[in-house]
Order: sequence, then structure tokens, then C-alpha cells
Amino acid sequence: MEKGWWVVRISCDPAWTDELAGALAGMFQGGVEIRDNELVLYLSPQTHGAGWRENLERFLGHWAETLGLPVRPDVQVDFCPDQDWNARWKEAFKPLRVGRRFVVAPTWETYHPDPGDRVLWIDPGRAFGTGHHETTRLCLRWLEDVCDRGDAQGPLSLLDVGTGSGILAMGAALLGCRPVVAVDNDPEAVEVARENLAANPTADVALMLGSVEDVEGDFDLVVANIQADPLIAMAPRLAAKVRKGGRLALSGILGEQAQRVLDAYEALGLGGRDRRDDGEWCLLELSRRG
Repeated sequence: MEKGWWVVRISCDPAWTDELAGALAGMFQGGVEIRDNELVLYLSPQTHGAGWRENLERFLGHWAETLGLPVRPDVQVDFCPDQDWNARWKEAFKPLRVGRRFVVAPTWETYHPDPGDRVLWIDPGRAFGTGHHETTRLCLRWLEDVCDRGDAQGPLSLLDVGTGSGILAMGAALLGCRPVVAVDNDPEAVEVARENLAANPTADVALMLGSVEDVEGDFDLVVANIQADPLIAMAPRLAAKVRKGGRLALSGILGEQAQRVLDAYEALGLGGRDRRDDGEWCLLELSRRG
């Protein structure tokens, strides 16, 4: 069999790219790249048998039907021969600077940080947050700004809900937040986060498999980069984790969804402080008055 890899391009509404990427990463042992309106899946013929395309088409049809989408995502497949398909795929992932101090670097790269850099070593082989998506970048920049303002009473505590790769929790820890707690209800996401934490030993993060209700106490900072509808459904539980004077950052939200999300949290007594946009995505910052 000729060496190479299948490059599978899947068109997808931006509102569903993160969810679909996570599902595909769990289904196929290959890298998933999130672009503007599509996902790019890299598959090795040596790993995946002849029936992978039929399985993918069946999965996408079921996925679209479950969500009530009018059409299933369109799929385009190309075969790219190469002597080392895995090395070629890795070439696409280079260290990425986010904000003023964060650098997101794949674990196989050699990166020499500049003074003041906070390097987040991430394995992008499974799509749970790599810093390339707009919402992850929005959250990392927000963390920089909030942690720069600091707290005269000492370090800020932080809760990362739906941690995925753990990138936001690790970023907060590298900026001096403590304690930092990261929680996710997806066992595979928690395993990915655990691997990334092992690659970032200076990031002190308590990682939990479970839901936000399983986390004890409240926090100075709470961040949730999920999606609009789950954020609305979780509003009472997330709001309860923000202590008086604390701040809540919500992302994974398209611009046209922002007002619905904001209304759900303002109804619980949290006040909107700021909105940040990156392309069609946004981050909402709210606070609980002291």
C-alpha cells in the first residue's frame, strides 16, 4: 500500500465545529484541524480500513439528524502520498503566539521562549483546544488582561468548566492563579488534559472528571468556553461558582447568540462588563457585584 494520508474536508456551520471536531477526534485516531467553516481530518490508510468513508458518512448523517440540521455536512476526500504522512501532518502545527505572552507550541517542537513568555505545550492530535480557534484565543487574551490587573489580596482562584485540552487552566496557572481547578464531563477530554498537564509540569492544576456541581466552593474567576445553548442551560450552576466581586468569562458564542446568553446570566444578578470579538465569535465577561 502506498504511504500517505487521506485529507478529509468536512464543511460545517461554525456553531458546530468544536462539537463535531471532538466527536471526530474520538471516532478516528487522526489529527483534526479547525478552520473557518470546515474541519480537516487527516487519516492514515495503514490505520483505517476500507470502510472508514462509509462509517464517516453514516456518522455525519446521524449527527445531522440528531441536531435537526437540514442537510448533513459535505465531505471532500483527497489522497496525499508521502514518505512520512505523520511528519508531514505535524509540519502544519508550529508555535503560535497568542496575546502578549502566551505561546502555544506542539510537544514535538523545539521552542526557545523569549523573556516573559508563557509556553503552553499542547499535543494537537486530538481536537480539544489548541489555541488555533478564535474562542480559545479570546479566552487566553482575557486571562492575560484579568491577571495583569491582579488582586491586592493575593492570587486569584480560577475554575475552568469544560476544560477540554486544559489549555485555559494551564494558562491561568502560568499567570499565577491559584488554586486552579479544571473540570470536564468527557472522559477522553480529561485524558487529553492529563497528558497535556504532564507536558506542562509548572502549571499547577487540579483536574476533575465530572460536572460543575461536583466542584466545591466559589472562585474569583470562572471561564467556560463551550457553546451558547449549554451555557444558557448551565447558567444557574455557573453563576453559583462566581464569588462576590468575581468575574465570569463565557465563550464558544457566535455574535448573534450573545444577547441570549447575556440575558440568561443578567437574570441571575450578574452584570455584563465587556464583550470581545474575534471574527464571528465572541467572549462575554460578567461580574458578580461585591
